[in-house]
Amino acid sequence: MISRIIDNGYTYKVDDGDVYFSIDTFPKYGELSGRNSTGNNRAGERVAVDSRKRNPGDFALWKAAKPGEEAISWESPWGLGRPGWHIECSAISEKYLTNSFDIHGGGMDLIFPHHENEVAQSCAAANLPE
Repeated sequence: MISRIIDNGYTYKVDDGDVYFSIDTFPKYGELSGRNSTGNNRAGERVAVDSRKRNPGDFALWKAAKPGEEAISWESPWGLGRPGWHIECSAISEKYLTNSFDIHGGGMDLIFPHHENEVAQSCAAANLPE
C-alpha cells in the first residue's frame, strides 16, 4: 500500500528512511474533521515538531528503525523499519472491505488525526478522485 501511495505521488522520503505522506498533495485533507492544514492545527501541540517534515501535519507511512529497534522492525524497499500508526487500518480495511466502503468505527477523539489520515492515505493508494 505504501508503494502505491509513493507511486501516485503523495509522499516524500527523508534521509534516515522515514516515508511521509504530504498532506499538501491531497486537496481534500481536512474535510472529514473540518480542520485545514493551516488555521486549525497548532504544530507541536500533540507531538514535537519534526524539522525534517515539509509540513508539520505530514504523517509517517514508514518509520526507519532506530538503534535497538531491530527486533520490532521489518525489511522494506525503504530500509529496516515499521509501519506508521495509520497505515495498518487502511491496509486491513482494503484487504477485507475493498477500497470503497463508507463506515469506520472509533471514538470522536480519533476523527483527527487518525481517521483523517486514513482517508487521505486510502484514497491516495487507490488513486481515487480527490
